[in-house]
Amino acid sequence: MIKNMLRKFLLTDFICLLYCAFQFIYVMVFGFGLENQAYVMFVYLACAAGSLFCVIIRNKFDNKLIKIITSLYPIAFFIPLYSVSGQQVTMFFDRFFDSYIIDLESAIFSIHPTIWFQKLDHVIITEWMMFGYSFYLLLIPITTGWLFLTDKKNESEHMLSGLMLSFFICYILFSLIPVTGPRLAMADLYTVEFGGFIFKAITEAMESKAMLVGGAFPSAHCSAATVMLLLSYKYDRKLYFWVAPIIITLYISTIYGRYHYPTDVIAGILVGILGIKLYYPLKRWWMRAIHGQY
Repeated sequence: MIKNMLRKFLLTDFICLLYCAFQFIYVMVFGFGLENQAYVMFVYLACAAGSLFCVIIRNKFDNKLIKIITSLYPIAFFIPLYSVSGQQVTMFFDRFFDSYIIDLESAIFSIHPTIWFQKLDHVIITEWMMFGYSFYLLLIPITTGWLFLTDKKNESEHMLSGLMLSFFICYILFSLIPVTGPRLAMADLYTVEFGGFIFKAITEAMESKAMLVGGAFPSAHCSAATVMLLLSYKYDRKLYFWVAPIIITLYISTIYGRYHYPTDVIAGILVGILGIKLYYPLKRWWMRAIHGQY
């Protein structure tokens, strides 16, 4: 009976519910010093309830639009879960670890890459960089939705699961290794203020309203970009050739725009690869435990 009930769930439902349950307990046990502990716990409960609601609706109505929405709904949870992870940055430490990364990169680079990029200052370059940086929010529904709508539902599940796993790993690490990023930690070293138009304004709005102070390591941008880049190449070459230039731009823009250190970018790429790889044992376990398949 339990297996019959659980067969109504997708692997992505399970990942979402497991993460919300983990974070709820994590914050309840270790977050007693947080100013907004109750609010943070409420958000995780609300997302878990939203996930269960989508499961019920998906199985109750045989409608294509409802199936799409209730299968891809975790995409809508990325923003509130990212935002609330910012409330947890100070859960264990009352300082940031930027100095360690700056010392490491100073030993590697004669000129820090974020400072070197000032030589490329031009409104056209800045606009393209900021386009790549901001457009990734749309790339997430575009890539997962495209695979889903072209009857590649298993591939779409892999894409969405990889995104969820990589994002959630990043969100957890934010509280364990809080890093502000060069735009704050190295602000006094920059002599050029990049100018731009539409996309520069969009990223400035994102920076003022949504970016976390302390959530730079690993780069969640780069982890998600890696999942989309590698899995679009694996599952749909046409999609890959559309998104690859934007994603490559995104990697560069994180450093050009002073949002991340190169170390953050490398860590983000590795987390993205880990998110892709973790899907396979999770999927095998899910099929064996819930569906009795191997």
